[in-house]
Amino acid sequence: MHNDRLGAPRQLRLMKRLCLPPALAGALRLRDVPVVVTGTGGWLGQAALEMLEGALGEDFARRVRVYAAAARDVRLRCGLVVQARAFAELEREAGPPGLVLHFAFLTRGFAQAPDFEAVNRRITAAVRGYIERNGAAGVFIPSSGAAYRAEHDIYGALKLEDEAVFAALAKRLGFPAVIPRIFNLAGPFINNVNHYALACMIADVAGGRPVRLRAAHPVWRSYAHVGDVLSIGLAGLLRGVTLEGFDTAGEVEVEIGDLAARVARVMGAGGAEIIRPAWREGAADYYTGDMAGYRRAAALAGVSLRGLDEQIADTAGYLASLG
Repeated sequence: MHNDRLGAPRQLRLMKRLCLPPALAGALRLRDVPVVVTGTGGWLGQAALEMLEGALGEDFARRVRVYAAAARDVRLRCGLVVQARAFAELEREAGPPGLVLHFAFLTRGFAQAPDFEAVNRRITAAVRGYIERNGAAGVFIPSSGAAYRAEHDIYGALKLEDEAVFAALAKRLGFPAVIPRIFNLAGPFINNVNHYALACMIADVAGGRPVRLRAAHPVWRSYAHVGDVLSIGLAGLLRGVTLEGFDTAGEVEVEIGDLAARVARVMGAGGAEIIRPAWREGAADYYTGDMAGYRRAAALAGVSLRGLDEQIADTAGYLASLG
């Protein structure tokens, strides 16, 4: 990506570490419990590892246990290499009750696979079994806005099942649970970039190309920063506060044509051409979340939310750092 040629602000060209707020990082260091992280190959999992390493420093290796689909080395952006255990080992693991950050799940992109439901239910059963054997100091598990469409969406239906399973488990065993319904994320570690409208817009602007939009009807989105979502989750667990049934959302709901113009402006290319199909009549597509509920969760967790321009800048900066 060639942000220099576009005259983008310097901060878009620098690797910006993703950090927990200082007070929250201090609370995590003082709460000397293990942290179990599953699904470390995904967006939230990678972001969580960087935030945990930044907060725990040399204590990271002792405190954090990492699980991926298969045993492998995970290299963090700071250079630290983390040994991820195979997820299957979780069914046999024993240890003191810890904070469980559970991100392992086959996403919507795999929904047509014949074993999609079976695999996700096995993942849920493995984590539930681990917690039932060992207890937990708290569980953070992201759900999805697709849960509102569970009747017509198998991915959403499975996420809704997970919400019920882990909320009931937390209530029965007496630990806090944070279970947000995630709509649209922004920020470092965005993956599957061709799948996300925001990443595609950033790539077009960075490459000096027109921003090409496919939607010929209104499409509305709002964005939450991945660091804010994780900070709310950890803050809730560390403070013993259960936060269930809230959406992630953004400060504004933005139509994607306006989002494209905003991306171009933030990246220093305000005159970038935006190409869109001829407008057709059609129902507006809203996937935005409830900002009021998100603000309440952030306030309870003591987390200040990042605005859309900062979210765009952080996403662009991360993608630029990939080369």
